Amino acid sequence: MQQLTGKAFNRAANFISEHARPLERALFEFHFGSGSDSNVLIELEKFQNEDGGFGRGIEPDLRMPFSSPFSTSVAFQVLRELDVAGDHDMVLNGIGYLERSYDRSIGGWEPTGSSANQFPHAPWWNYKPSPNEGRLDLLAQANPGAELAGYLTLYSEQTNASFVEEVVSSAIATFDRLPDDMEVHVMMCYMRLAEMADGTVAQRLLPKLHRGVHLVTGDSSDDWDSYGGRPLWFATTPSSLLSPELSLSIPIQLDYEIEKQTDDGSWQPNWAWGQYEDDWSLAKVEWAGHLTLRNLLTLKAWDRI
Repeated sequence: MQQLTGKAFNRAANFISEHARPLERALFEFHFGSGSDSNVLIELEKFQNEDGGFGRGIEPDLRMPFSSPFSTSVAFQVLRELDVAGDHDMVLNGIGYLERSYDRSIGGWEPTGSSANQFPHAPWWNYKPSPNEGRLDLLAQANPGAELAGYLTLYSEQTNASFVEEVVSSAIATFDRLPDDMEVHVMMCYMRLAEMADGTVAQRLLPKLHRGVHLVTGDSSDDWDSYGGRPLWFATTPSSLLSPELSLSIPIQLDYEIEKQTDDGSWQPNWAWGQYEDDWSLAKVEWAGHLTLRNLLTLKAWDRI
């Protein structure tokens, strides 16, 4: 079993200090230094728009300044990480945006909207109108819809109970139509919903999640050298909902991640846009800062630091 050495940790810390965005630097100081959650929220708020939603490139692969449900889900990941209270203005405004942007006529939240095409972005965020009379397909309903349903559950006191029930019921109905080997990011959205919702919802989702997580994650370095599902995406800590299901592959991936740290202390993305090359160069550095922080947090959680 490998450990990340103190020297290797310091290289990672230096990379974050010199190259990561202010948001990731504040999160690093919060988790590993003397930084406060208020410092993180100051940086997070810079990505929030007047409509309450989040954009402004909080998702490095989506450079659009306007709010989108997907970008808002990324921001709520941080709010949940910090256990921010429901009466915080950032939460209240974000919940308000989610209420207003929900569109029953298309079956949920349009992940990015057509404006995404006007700004640099990864090809997987190309916007195409749905051919099904404007209705979202199953994957677009689920990602980020299922995860957003989880945040509405987490902050249920800040919204209408019937709306939360409607959104969760819709997410479960979509889940029932998906195969066990659903797209990996969709499965992550449902895992987060299961973690945030009440026990009844979790019990409803868990059997398929237990079956499917083995189908969407690789279990060896040959799988992880290319982009695809990894066990630690679903098991960031020992208390993660699916950690027991992945107990055999987790130690192997932890060793793999330690070996994959680069000489400059970072972990680098193993994907590229193939378009907007100048903007991708910036996004790549932002991703490296994010991945380096997340790998350090995961290694810490699993006692590998």
